Parts: sequence; structure tokens; C-alpha cells
Amino acid sequence: MERIKIILLCLVFANVSLLAQSSQWKTKTADNGKITVSYKISERTDENGKKAPLIEDSAVAIESLSLQRCISLMKDVANHKEFTGDCISKKVKTISDSEWVVYYFSKNPWPIENSECVAKMTFSQDAAGKTAIFKFSAAPAEMTKGDVKRVSYMDQTYAFKDLGDGRVEMTATGKSSPAVKVPLLFITSSFPEAPAKTIRKFINFAKAAS
Repeated sequence: MERIKIILLCLVFANVSLLAQSSQWKTKTADNGKITVSYKISERTDENGKKAPLIEDSAVAIESLSLQRCISLMKDVANHKEFTGDCISKKVKTISDSEWVVYYFSKNPWPIENSECVAKMTFSQDAAGKTAIFKFSAAPAEMTKGDVKRVSYMDQTYAFKDLGDGRVEMTATGKSSPAVKVPLLFITSSFPEAPAKTIRKFINFAKAAS
């Protein structure tokens, strides 16, 4: 019993140490400097008054793509799974020409439970500024809930800017808390690769499908 107590205390102190190390913004690059990732992992108090991990990140890349190709890909929600890492992505309701309700199902590796996310996706475009922005906000009440844990706190933005030379600057920013319990070590060890992977897969899929 004493050994178990010692192990538990060590795990608690390890988590505290990890949180202290990751609670400041860090900036790193991937793919030989082609992708720049900034991230911070801290804590927030959730809707039930409990502490929950707060993940904030941003990934930026410039690539030879057209702005219209990026817009077309983002509007095709069924293909989002090709770069988000989910196994299901779909549009469940059209609210207007620029707002939809979308759904994502994530099949997580054992022992982490599977999770899902229901969100409102909005689209805005500035033709003069040659920019397009897609915003996602968690909207858990927009769909009947089953027995899968659902994300309740999430804001994600994909911004695209036409640089006028055949290239587009892409910026993906996010702020979220996992719907399921994830060891802090798992979260911290996934950065900066997780945001970089999303941008990388978006670029690869956009080029392959064009």
C-alpha cells in the first residue's frame, strides 16, 4: 500500500512538473522550417467546476495552392477527416449559405475512450483582401447525444490568405479541452507534431485532389 501511495505521489508531481513546463507559449518548426507551430498547454475550469486541460495552438505554412482550392476543400466536410485525424466527418445541417452544423467522430487509441464533436462551422471571405476564414465552435446541443463522450469546449479557425504569387498562407489556430481523460504526458508529447501534421495532411490532400 505504501508503494502504491509513493507511485501515485510521483505521478501527481510528474503531472504538475509537465504542466509547469508546458504552460508557457513555445514555438517550434517542422518540415525543415516550412511549418511554424506555437502551443501552450494549461488548465481551465470546465462547466462542472472541474479542472480540465486547455490546449492552445497555432500552425502556419505557406504553400503553392490556390485560395479557391482551399475554400472548396474546407466546404467539403466529408473530406475533413483526411487531415483532422477523425474517422468520420460530415455535415449534418445547413443553417445558411455560410453556416453549418458539422460532426466528427474520433476513434482514439486504447486505453483512451472514443469521442465526438458537434460544431457550428461558419465561412467568411474578403474578396478585396483575398482572404477566407472558416471558424468552428463546439455546439454539443445541436445533435442528440449517444453514449460517446462529446467535446464541450472547442474553438478552431482555419484562415487562408492569397499572397498573389500562386501561394497561400494557411493559419490554423485552436483552443480546446479533450472530451475524455487523456494523460498529460500524451498531450504534451503530441506537440508540436499534432498541429503540424494537420497542416501537412491538408496540403498533401489539397494537392493530390486538385
